[in-house]
Amino acid sequence: MLHKFVPVAAVLLSAVCPLAAQETPAIRAEIRMLAFTSDLQHAEAYAQDPAGPDTAVAVKAPIKTYLNHQFSIIQFKSRKIVFTTKPDRASLTREGELIGEVTLPDDVNSAILLFLPSKAGGKSLCQIMAINDSKKAFPSGSYHATNLSALPIRLMLEKKNYDFKPGQEILIEDPPVREGRQSGMRTFAFKDNAWMPVATGLWPHPGDARGVLVLFQNPASGDVQLRAFDDDPPRVAATPGTASPATAALSR
Repeated sequence: MLHKFVPVAAVLLSAVCPLAAQETPAIRAEIRMLAFTSDLQHAEAYAQDPAGPDTAVAVKAPIKTYLNHQFSIIQFKSRKIVFTTKPDRASLTREGELIGEVTLPDDVNSAILLFLPSKAGGKSLCQIMAINDSKKAFPSGSYHATNLSALPIRLMLEKKNYDFKPGQEILIEDPPVREGRQSGMRTFAFKDNAWMPVATGLWPHPGDARGVLVLFQNPASGDVQLRAFDDDPPRVAATPGTASPATAALSR
């Protein structure tokens, strides 16, 4: 279990029926939605295909504050996903109903979508970051860490350093451990031409599980903080026809 500096959560997404009334969908993807903070969760959130026809049906995709092995399935004509608070197509343009939008990278068909606070003055409620959720890109026993602060960050596990530029993502595989399979952790931020300590602790090795780590600056104090979300072992992608989209919950 990952040491929790702040309340840890993960996202449970009900797998739902794929979009109807679309011809030759260009993408089939499995997505899990994760709210960075509790105020960004939405029980009523819908994934919309902006490239789809007027008859396209939205996929209900609740945004929660924890991760789980359940997911939502989308079948879209493009890789862009728009999230709204209402299921009808008009919500794509109605004021106040846009949660956020994201474009999945070409090689990503299984993703954790992290919903972050919107930029000041933004039209949407959230910014969305896509994390490749495949077994190959995010294997068991690893941490996916992202530096969302404006400062260089150094994460030290035992004597091994992991350095992050602002905005950089790093995969930490099989972290070094001491006796008891624990990692001594120290985190630093480079500020005023010096490495300033941020956090210390002991992290158990993730074993068959995984962890999503986000380093960010507190908007009020400017201090760098670490938020962690636990996850199960990585999913094995579903084989088409082996499970109903309405009930699919893959073993992790």
